[in-house]
Amino acid sequence: MTLDNSRLKRIRYESSGGSMCFHSEFEIEADAAEVIRTAYWSDVSCSLSEDRAEPGVLGAIDSTFRTSEKDEMTVREHIPMNTALWDALCEELGYLWEQLRPVEKRSEPTVPDPDMFVLDGGDYQRLYLTRERDGTEQTVQYYPPSGNRWYSVIEILREMVRPVGRDLCRIGETLITELYLKAPEYSYQITPAGNSGGYYYFVHGDSSDRSSITREQWLTVRDYLSGLDIPAAGSGSGGERYSLRLKYNDGISREVKIDKGLAEEIRGFLKDSI
Repeated sequence: MTLDNSRLKRIRYESSGGSMCFHSEFEIEADAAEVIRTAYWSDVSCSLSEDRAEPGVLGAIDSTFRTSEKDEMTVREHIPMNTALWDALCEELGYLWEQLRPVEKRSEPTVPDPDMFVLDGGDYQRLYLTRERDGTEQTVQYYPPSGNRWYSVIEILREMVRPVGRDLCRIGETLITELYLKAPEYSYQITPAGNSGGYYYFVHGDSSDRSSITREQWLTVRDYLSGLDIPAAGSGSGGERYSLRLKYNDGISREVKIDKGLAEEIRGFLKDSI
């Protein structure tokens, strides 16, 4: 998957949990050929796979550079890239592309309030992507997104550095999992009913003899919603508010204001199909 019709050439990611998270710093710079450089604390486990790995396995991975001091980070360079992991990274970033926002350069530094007391400081995430389009490379810093898919990206990056067979928690295609349509006179909500495979169906303001629907009925609704041009919807008029909230399998929820016409269209579809 491409990033806005361009190709990912390089990624650099830096993070820390702050002063309250001991030895949480992690850095990586990589391209399709290799992990150019990485730095991390080898005494900290970041997954169950690392917890369960034999000490000798982790020792062999980390031995490229190891000081005798316990307060030194493990630094490694020029690690051959696992092609499958690079491809997985590109695909996940492709799914995340619409969520990525460039970091705007501040003309003046932000001065903290002198009366503000900070107990935990120093936590950060920095993401830099170098993309190539038409032979031209451009490096941009982005705000790291959130959600399950971003968690997968972090796991992929850590697996590039410490290949212990961790669960990358990949979810595949982004799919709608829940719906909430809100209007002044009515509302419709569809949400999963635990692990049963069915869905709860809540209707207020309109009459309905149903409180649940089957997975097959939900798939029909999901396909319909996926075909709508949701970003093009405007806001309600005349003081009336109509909104549509969708939740996705990557853990992200998106709520948009829609006009009355689109709300009525969705309402009509739900009435006819359920």
